[in-house]
Amino acid sequence: MASYLLKLPLSLSVSLLLFTYTVYLVQLFTLGDAYMGWLLIGVLMSSALLFSCAHPRSWMSKRAVKNTLFIMNSLVVGSGTYLASDMDQMYSTILTIIGYLLLAGMFLGIYQTALATGLETNVKVLHVLNITIGIVLTLGTLYFLYILLLFSEDGNGAIWKLFVPLVIYGIIYFIQMKVLKAQRKRIVYTLAAIQFLIPVELILIWRAVAGGGGL
Repeated sequence: MASYLLKLPLSLSVSLLLFTYTVYLVQLFTLGDAYMGWLLIGVLMSSALLFSCAHPRSWMSKRAVKNTLFIMNSLVVGSGTYLASDMDQMYSTILTIIGYLLLAGMFLGIYQTALATGLETNVKVLHVLNITIGIVLTLGTLYFLYILLLFSEDGNGAIWKLFVPLVIYGIIYFIQMKVLKAQRKRIVYTLAAIQFLIPVELILIWRAVAGGGGL
């Protein structure tokens, strides 16, 4: 089991590095677009995941940290898949399929890490709820980002606000795990209830950003 827990994140991190460089180079040589910022973020995120696999006893190998890395890498894969959709059909089809497979692998890795053996049932349920909310937020953020980039003609300086719910989610998730160790279950469940409101916050932020972005 421990070997499997290590192999999946390791395979995903290496695959994401190859995917990131491939999308960047194809965009650069076929369309002339150099997405240096996206390349840098993609390499940093995939390298962080790779580091957590290579150093299983470091703080980066903890469940909450590794799940956060999976979510951030999912954003990289999603944006890379979006970039691939602008390429020629041959490149677009291949890279889009690879992107979807990587996304599925990231989500599988999240659940696999959270539901590892040795956890109590209530802790596993809490992890499943947190992960599901995280996936909903990730997909929602990617969708709203795609719509904004597709239809906004003059750009939007407030686009960063779309990522605020994900940051809040990560902070609450981290606090939950810390409080859970102290057996403060009432606080944990209160934070879990608050997390159900975060997708609503994302929708409200989207309306504010879209309303000010000329959509």
